Formats: sequence, structure tokens, C-alpha cells
Amino acid sequence: MKRLLDFDPLSGMKTWHDYDDATDTTIIRYEGDCSGVLDQCQEDANHADRKLGDMAHVARVPPQVQMEWYGKYGVAMWNPDHRKAVNRLLDGEYKHLKRLPITIGGY
Repeated sequence: MKRLLDFDPLSGMKTWHDYDDATDTTIIRYEGDCSGVLDQCQEDANHADRKLGDMAHVARVPPQVQMEWYGKYGVAMWNPDHRKAVNRLLDGEYKHLKRLPITIGGY
């Protein structure tokens, strides 16, 4: 029986628990709607100032996507040792999360 464990109203992320009797397996699943973040990233990219200083807010990676990266690729966005992998993901499959139409590179 699927049960809601947590709901974060700020990110919209839900954490679900399920148990499979047949395989004696506990399943934790995360879900959420990232459409607002994606829309904002696209809007930001359309109106981005091309002059970048030393620091720039390049991307928005919602918690749902961070969990996906950790589960699928073993990439922990919060781990400084994974910076190159994060850059590769943001320059590739997840480029729609970038707020600036630039290549991050550095990998």
C-alpha cells in the first residue's frame, strides 16, 4: 500500500513509501512538478544579460532532479568532487535547467 511520507510545499516534492510483499522490498519514491522551475529558467535564459562577472547564477536544479541524478548517475550536486559531472549533465541532457544560454564546460 502506497503511503505519503512527506510533502514539501516550497519545492512541491512528495516522498512516497510502498512495500512489495512478493519481493519483500521497501520502495521510496520521490515525485514533484518542476514545470514552474523550467518555465522560470526559460524566461531567465530569454532575458539573460550576456555580461558575466566572476560569479553567475547559471542553473536551477530542483530537488526532484537532484534526487534523480543521485539515483540514476550517483551524482551528488552538493558534493564538490562531483562538479564536473554536474557540469556535463547541465551542458547535455539537462540544459533546460540553465538560466543562461552558455556552455559551462570545465570537464
